[in-house]
Amino acid sequence: MSVDSAAAWPPARAAVRRRFPRIEADQFGTPRLYLNSAAGSLMVDSAVRALSEAALALNPMPGRVTPAEAATGELHERVRRLGADFLGARSAAEISFHSSSTAALSALAFAMRSVLGPESALVVTDLDHMANISPWEDYWGRERGRTVRRARVTPEGRLDLDHLLSAVDGRTGLLAVTMASNGLGTVVPLADVVRAVRAKAPGCLVVVDAVHHALHGPIDVAAIGCDALVFSGYKVFGPMLGVLYIEEGLGRRLAPYRVETNKDEPPFKFEMGMLNSAVLASLGAALEYWLELGGMLGLDGERTAGSAGERATRPARFRAVLESTAAYEETISRAALEGFRGLDPGAVRLFGLSDPDRAAERDPTFAFEVRGQSAEETKRRLWNGHGIQIADGNHYSAAVVRHLGRPALCRASFAHYDTTDAARRLVEALADISKP
Repeated sequence: MSVDSAAAWPPARAAVRRRFPRIEADQFGTPRLYLNSAAGSLMVDSAVRALSEAALALNPMPGRVTPAEAATGELHERVRRLGADFLGARSAAEISFHSSSTAALSALAFAMRSVLGPESALVVTDLDHMANISPWEDYWGRERGRTVRRARVTPEGRLDLDHLLSAVDGRTGLLAVTMASNGLGTVVPLADVVRAVRAKAPGCLVVVDAVHHALHGPIDVAAIGCDALVFSGYKVFGPMLGVLYIEEGLGRRLAPYRVETNKDEPPFKFEMGMLNSAVLASLGAALEYWLELGGMLGLDGERTAGSAGERATRPARFRAVLESTAAYEETISRAALEGFRGLDPGAVRLFGLSDPDRAAERDPTFAFEVRGQSAEETKRRLWNGHGIQIADGNHYSAAVVRHLGRPALCRASFAHYDTTDAARRLVEALADISKP
């Protein structure tokens, strides 16, 4: 990552942090250091306002007669276009909205019944969020009797690519794979993986879970070569919903559950019931925040607001700000890894990639344990003694936790509104609570 790209952040830090109303204290006014963005990022101020305003104004169904229903339809289309540009998709018709990413992937698994043949086998990975494992194993393995193979995780917490490729053959019809581990933060070199898989199984469909990675770096579905991809609004500073990309040609072939009155064409056929317009308005504001952030970092160049020219440059603007975000967050990851390296390894254990020189291979998410303490006890000590909020449990990554032989793990996770000082505070707190 470029040093110059990361250097743009310190001058903008105060302005960035002001955009997040709960960054210094929780809803009860309790001061905190929030290191739990992997479980749900803080909500940006404009997304909060949009949610409230749209709840008052955008109740009508989309339509073409009255101004109110036209406004609803325009909002839906605008947010679809934003979602497409955020992912580098070709068309707004490739973007559908769901109650969650788990719901989106479950619906997608069912819809694949029209394209996966009777001999098709599937591959999932132990590095994944369970949202991209359970639907495939349940619907295709247990219910339909198909072979579903699991690709392993290496001892250092990376996807075992050799084992993955050994599970792929001419029968492989689908690969479900993550962009980054929700438990360990490890980033998967997806474009390389997809090329290698398709060399062995040219017709293999690829479904990507980008929920963990979406706030940490750019996503380009064309460059990845995937057929479907999902991310969550509440992991990119917005509201709780799932956003599903399905390549348009594939989308037309899929057979989702659909009530008769729903349009039998993408993206509408993938959406059940009336969309929540207030939530969509909030998502639109959260995605637009990324573009505003590009301006705050001096990455924008000249543009005309609202013009067709602006829309044409939006994918590149999203990519530029997310590349800069990745470069800045790499400095946080390096600081955290250097700090963990200085702790007593007999007292605090970090899981996953631990070399500071390999910080670019992971998102700023750190799973760890303190000797002699349960994950819940460590979480409580960090909160009660240091005001640091982390997560404990399986983090929806049950396969990773089982692989490590632990009932639960602590996880501290950072976002672009954090600093290297936050990493230092976490490490100092761990040194304190791990004393004998």
